[in-house]
Amino acid sequence: MRKQVYNLVFPPWCKEITISGYHFARVKDYRDSLASLQHLITVHSEFEIRANTGNHAVTAHVDLPESEEKSVLKWLGRGNTALSDILLLLSIFTGRDVFTVDNASDGSGDRIIIADPRVYDWGGILITSIPYKKKPIPDNEPFGYDIGFEEGLNQVYELIRSEDWQRKYKGGYFLILAQQAFCRQSLETAFTQCWTIWEHLFTVHNDRWLSDEQIRRLNSTDKIAFLLIEYALRGEIDNSDKERINSLAEIRNRLVHFGHFPKRGSVYHDARLFIRMTEFIIAKTLGLVPSNIFNTVEEWQDFLKRKTGRLSRGPSSAT
Repeated sequence: MRKQVYNLVFPPWCKEITISGYHFARVKDYRDSLASLQHLITVHSEFEIRANTGNHAVTAHVDLPESEEKSVLKWLGRGNTALSDILLLLSIFTGRDVFTVDNASDGSGDRIIIADPRVYDWGGILITSIPYKKKPIPDNEPFGYDIGFEEGLNQVYELIRSEDWQRKYKGGYFLILAQQAFCRQSLETAFTQCWTIWEHLFTVHNDRWLSDEQIRRLNSTDKIAFLLIEYALRGEIDNSDKERINSLAEIRNRLVHFGHFPKRGSVYHDARLFIRMTEFIIAKTLGLVPSNIFNTVEEWQDFLKRKTGRLSRGPSSAT
């Protein structure tokens, strides 16, 4: 069986990839379809693509294996197959909503697409955490293509299907939350959703010995400190570190209670850093070495060293 695939962007000069038995290949008019997607900047690579508003486009088709496995991520509803998991990984690691429709026309009327055609705001650390691996191209092409993308996604999906990973991360629902957090939206919304991911990850690591009531009552600063140590982002947490981490909790509390970020010169920078740290941790959960392309490690160390400023309730302007 074959299905059409919307919005899948292949690595330059790569015409097909196979992930866990699902074979994705470019459509014949891939260049035009690619150009019709949203592009925020003009790019010069395999094709020259001009910046444009863009929309959804069928860029590929996928051939399904004869026998499909059930999905392992905790999707709502029934009947989800491994393809649902793979499309989510493709979305996170390409920065666009990737989805499929049946190739056959069944005469049931027009389909209404509710997915977002815009490029994601976040996810750059994850995307660049898959090691680049060049494969030569025949026919005198000037460049090879990145076969590491295909190999990396297969390794990630094999990992999350393993019993140990499924047991440790309770089905991996945080990856569904991550896709929702990384899409294009306000900084306040992305920050709040990433905060939920940290709370969720703390819970899956500790709900064997802490009750639901104990988890709810535990201070957010302690939860963040636990995850920083759990994922080797900090060897130990001292009182100064806790004071700085608590400033993030204050940002979150002011946001959910007053509807906007508090006044402070660094608040928008700190919110963005927290989202990048979320990407950093997720990369580790997927068995990847997190990319430091945005100097996240250095910025986090600077954040911990900075003195805590006083927050006020009023709204502030983004810079």
